[in-house]
Amino acid sequence: MAMHQRHPSGISRKKVQVSFVVRDEVERYHRSGINSLQFDPINSRLYSACRDSIIRIWNTKNIKDPYIQSMEHHTDWVNDIVLCCGGRNLISASSDTTVKVWNAYKGFCMSTLRTHKDYVKALAYAKDREQV
Repeated sequence: MAMHQRHPSGISRKKVQVSFVVRDEVERYHRSGINSLQFDPINSRLYSACRDSIIRIWNTKNIKDPYIQSMEHHTDWVNDIVLCCGGRNLISASSDTTVKVWNAYKGFCMSTLRTHKDYVKALAYAKDREQV
């Protein structure tokens, strides 16, 4: 919440509150609710999209230490994810108004679509046509 304060010289100054989260270099767990899950049965991987703006990759065969890596390029909630192209690509929709295309196995962002003016809440996938 912004507040105006009077400076001794009579100039009005706006007070701004800034907050941020201090994180570990590698965070192995989500800090908020999960919005979407996708499972890749061929590679035994589970992808989780969270309100902490991060997509995490999990190895479903390794019970003791399932975390593989995090995919961090969104700046707001990740609302939906879809695995496509035979599990090679992961598409994500976010409240930061972007849709991103990821290399699902290596976990890097290959492309960002910035055509939306508001939150992107859901994705639809036509598997027979390989279209999202």
